Amino acid sequence: MRAMGVPAAGALDKLGPVEIEPPAVGAGQVAVRVIAAAVNPADVKVMGGEFAGRLLHGRGKPLVTGYDFSGVVETRGDGVTDLADGAEVFGFLAYASANKQGSFAERIVIDRAAVAAKPPAISHATAAASATPGLTALQALRDNARLKAGGRVLVIGAAGGVGSVGVGVARALGAHVTGICSTYAVDFVRELGADEVVDRRQRDPRSLTGPFDAILDAAAAYSYASTRHMLAPDGAYVATLPSASWLGGKLMTLASKRHCHVVVVQSIAADLELLAGWMAGEAKLRVPIDATFPIRDLAKALDRFAKGELRGRIAIDVDGGW
Repeated sequence: MRAMGVPAAGALDKLGPVEIEPPAVGAGQVAVRVIAAAVNPADVKVMGGEFAGRLLHGRGKPLVTGYDFSGVVETRGDGVTDLADGAEVFGFLAYASANKQGSFAERIVIDRAAVAAKPPAISHATAAASATPGLTALQALRDNARLKAGGRVLVIGAAGGVGSVGVGVARALGAHVTGICSTYAVDFVRELGADEVVDRRQRDPRSLTGPFDAILDAAAAYSYASTRHMLAPDGAYVATLPSASWLGGKLMTLASKRHCHVVVVQSIAADLELLAGWMAGEAKLRVPIDATFPIRDLAKALDRFAKGELRGRIAIDVDGGW
C-alpha cells in the first residue's frame, strides 16, 4: 500500500512516497482506510531522529508516522460485532515504541476499543484533527486535574493544536477559561470561546494571580515552579510533555495539596464518543484547522508546522491526496 515516510529515523529531508505491506487484522481489531490525518509534534521528533522519538514510535525502514486519523472500516477482526464494514470512525494510534504504523498511509489497523464512530455532520478532516488534542485536553483536565464544573482554567498556548481544542473542551466541562497566546491569535482565541485572553507579548502570563483550579500548559512553555502561585490551594498544573522541570515540580508537590502532572493521552472509545458528541451537539466544540495539505505535500505541511503561529491543526488529505 502507499504511504509517506522516510528511509529511517533522522532522514526527515528524504521524506517521500514509499510502498509498505498493509498491516494484518487481529481479533478485536479493525482495518481502517484512512481518509484524513493530522500533523503532530511527534511526527517531527520521530522522523527527525530526536531521542524523544524513540519513546513515541517504533523504528522501521521505511519509517511511517502519523497518529490522528479518520476513515472507513474495511475489515473487522474476530469479535468485532458493533461496527459494520463501511462505518466511519476516528481516533489516533498509540504514541508508544510498540507502535510501528502511521496514519500517513492508505490503511491502518487498530483495536476496536480505541476508535469511535465519526458523527455524520463532522468532516473527516475535523474528526482527525480533533482526536489527539481533544483527548489530551479532556484527560488532562478531567482525570489529572479533576476539574469540576464552575472551575477556572488557564490554557497556555491557546492557539496551538492542543490549546485551541482545549479551550472548547474546558468550556464543555463547565469551566471559566483564560487563554494565553501571542498577539496574532488574540481575536482567534476569543472566538474559540475563551472568557479572557492574555497576550503574552503584552503581559507576562506569570503575573496573573488566578487562582486557577487547573493550568493546562499545552505549549510546554512554563513549569509548575513558575506558575504554582497562580493555582488554587488544591489546584493542578498539567504539562503535555515530561521534562526535568516537570519532575522538579512533581517533587515540590509532595509537601503540598497542589498537584503537578504530565498527561499520557490514550485513544479510548468512550472519550472519543464524548468528544464526538460535543462537536456535533449543543456544546458546538470547535476544532480549528489552520491549513489542509494533500498527503503528497506532507513535507510542505511539516514546513508550515515548523513556521509556527498556527491557528489550530494542520490536516492531511490522505484518501484523495496522492
